[in-house]
Amino acid sequence: MRSSAVPVLRQITTCTAPSTVVVERRTRARDRPVDYRLEVCHRHRWLASNWTGRRGADGAGGRCGTVTDYRPFDTIVQSHADLWLRALTTNGPEDHDGDLAAALRAGFEWLTAHKEPTGVAMALEHAARVAEAAAAGTLKPAEGQVQVLAALSLAETLDAGSRGA
Repeated sequence: MRSSAVPVLRQITTCTAPSTVVVERRTRARDRPVDYRLEVCHRHRWLASNWTGRRGADGAGGRCGTVTDYRPFDTIVQSHADLWLRALTTNGPEDHDGDLAAALRAGFEWLTAHKEPTGVAMALEHAARVAEAAAAGTLKPAEGQVQVLAALSLAETLDAGSRGA
């Protein structure tokens, strides 16, 4: 699956401080010279430890926690799973034989097993419903991808806010 011409924005913190550390991973791909760019402030620099790429202060000054992601849909979803969803729920897409909707639904169920749904859980449930609709053909795949990524980004940002990140 090719990358989108439009980058996907993620916000992994609710911190409003300006970034001081930038992690940028470049690629040799003709259609996208950059895979992603992560910006974090000094206090949240630990979040960059799992992101590979060139580190520095060049271009810093944006909002802490901003990720501009140019990678293909499947890679971005895998990033959400590896760097956030698995740590949150102990479930990831590969845990469900590549069935994204099942993995997201499992995350929702795990989060709501013993308590009322939070915004994070509801965003995961929405992403699962959209993934199911796209898989069933009732939603165009490209539209489904945009909605899944938006719901995952919202869930991740809400989770960061609840953790004080």
